[in-house]
Amino acid sequence: MSYCALKQLASCLPKAVPKLIDSFSDTHPKVKNASLSALEELTTVVRNPEIRTISSTLLNALVDPAHGTLTALETMIHTEFLHSMDAPSLALVCPILHRGLRDRAALTKRYAALIAGNICTMIAEARDFYPYQDMLLTDIQYVLLDPIPDVRSTAAKAIGSLTRGLGEDKMPDLRQWLLDTLCGDLGSVERSGAAQGLAELIMASGTEMVEEVMLGELLPLLTSHHPSVNTREGILWLMTFLPSGMGQAYSSLISPSLPALIIGKICVHFHFRCFTHIL
Repeated sequence: MSYCALKQLASCLPKAVPKLIDSFSDTHPKVKNASLSALEELTTVVRNPEIRTISSTLLNALVDPAHGTLTALETMIHTEFLHSMDAPSLALVCPILHRGLRDRAALTKRYAALIAGNICTMIAEARDFYPYQDMLLTDIQYVLLDPIPDVRSTAAKAIGSLTRGLGEDKMPDLRQWLLDTLCGDLGSVERSGAAQGLAELIMASGTEMVEEVMLGELLPLLTSHHPSVNTREGILWLMTFLPSGMGQAYSSLISPSLPALIIGKICVHFHFRCFTHIL
């Protein structure tokens, strides 16, 4: 089918490739060999020259994810992509990103988040990415709550890149999830990650969106002495990330932000960080 009906097969790859990968854990050697042969055939019909060049590394990551995932991600990071990815390319790359985002190692998660965020710039047809979108977005949300700040920052930037590449309308539940996490009962680390992700998302949607969210939804919660400490802390976290990300574009929000910071009364540490970023 990879030679006779590639276009038709492309629509099945998001479901077919994971099944092939699962077959590597089969106890019968003939099943493993057949799965490997099928994946090898797929690599021969990849049209992207860069992916074809590193296909053996990618294939090794699919066959042995515990030892090959980081190597594959590093290889992709250092590969200069001059051509867009086609459906067979995404079928090989996205399972590796999924494995990398769920890995325990911080470096592996950071590399996977970086590539996942930039993937919209590598594809010619956005519809080729849609079958993997929900899976990778869920993984990025998971990484956004990571204890390590650098990992959270990379995941947040990935959310911004995906928003710019796909449009927020393609991820309709993401903003509400970020707001719920920002104001929820999780710890400060999780609220910080949600704040950074929300900052990147609304900045990617434009200055008008930032003003709409801040002036219409969040700042009034601070000035009205919102009873939830978690909510107030989450909003103050957001206000530490927006000024540095927006630069001069944040100037229109300085006047309404300062009274909210004074009334917020979380702690001197937060006030100092927020004022410092705004200045």
